Amino acid sequence: MPEKSPEPTPPLRVRLTQLGRRVRRTLRDGWTQFSGWVRHNPWQFGLLVGIFGVLVYFFGFHKAYVNGEMSALRWAVEAWGFENNQEHSWVVGPIFFFLLWYHRDQLRSARLAPSNRGLLLVALGSLLFVVAARTLQPRLALISLPVLIYGIALYLWGREVARVFIFPCLFLLFTVPVGGLVQGTVSLQLLVSTSVKALSSLIGVKIEMIGTTLKALDDSFNFEIAEGCSGIRSLMAMTMLAALYVHFTQREVWKQLVIFAGSVLFALVGNIGRIFTVILFARFISPRIAGGIYHDYSGFIFFPIAVVAMVSFSRLLDRDWQRLIDETGQPKPAAPPKAGEEKKAPSPISYDY
Repeated sequence: MPEKSPEPTPPLRVRLTQLGRRVRRTLRDGWTQFSGWVRHNPWQFGLLVGIFGVLVYFFGFHKAYVNGEMSALRWAVEAWGFENNQEHSWVVGPIFFFLLWYHRDQLRSARLAPSNRGLLLVALGSLLFVVAARTLQPRLALISLPVLIYGIALYLWGREVARVFIFPCLFLLFTVPVGGLVQGTVSLQLLVSTSVKALSSLIGVKIEMIGTTLKALDDSFNFEIAEGCSGIRSLMAMTMLAALYVHFTQREVWKQLVIFAGSVLFALVGNIGRIFTVILFARFISPRIAGGIYHDYSGFIFFPIAVVAMVSFSRLLDRDWQRLIDETGQPKPAAPPKAGEEKKAPSPISYDY
């Protein structure tokens, strides 16, 4: 029978129209389910709206920090900048809602059993916020937010729904600025500098290391491993990426913890590889371009190296090492005799005396 020719790909306009219809259908179905939930649970909806309003007011409008000039949210937005290596915090909120949407089937099928234990967590989160306002520590206020959200979910919907909220709430902790860590990155700067110098020596590129400065012996280039280049910015981004990776790919808690802890090593490996390529670019192509546009966009070098290290390490953990050891220790089976050959018995050995 003649093979059927593949159906032609529809034009881009048709595909966009189909995508728009699917999006509208999804939104319509979601709104139908939500409105049905509101009709059947009016008191829960009212309580949820009230709680949301309280959170918005106290986190977004209650000015308790920086001499009464900033709210917790305003302070956080000011801290999510380049100076504090905290640009990744801008995407934490959208990822939080994406995670809840991704687990929508689990939320939809979860058994609703409101638990008063959630009020204990709500009380704990409220206490943290009050302490933050009294001690003028906005970081503590941001830490109280995931505690409040988890407690609210547990109180309104029960344990099965709250279980889905655990990781998204923990992920919200990436909004807490940790810019103070930059002051303690001298050891990271020295580690990166030493590693890059050793790699350069292996391929015959002679450079001199003076503190955190890498200098060519012929004075063709001179690079300073600054605080940002030490890896603290890439470390924060890599830990966030590792958290998402283990959440979607690993089910055993010990593997999740080991891979997440290894994100520090993955970030260092990626950053050392990035700085090493900058040195190579300066040595063999152009020092001016290496210290300029190549350095600015060398993050595209960092992430592939770090991600490959993370995925490779994850696969090592996922391998069945016990089975591999058992298979390696077993003797190899003898090769079968070739066709037409008969297995002959060994001839007896005769001795002449």
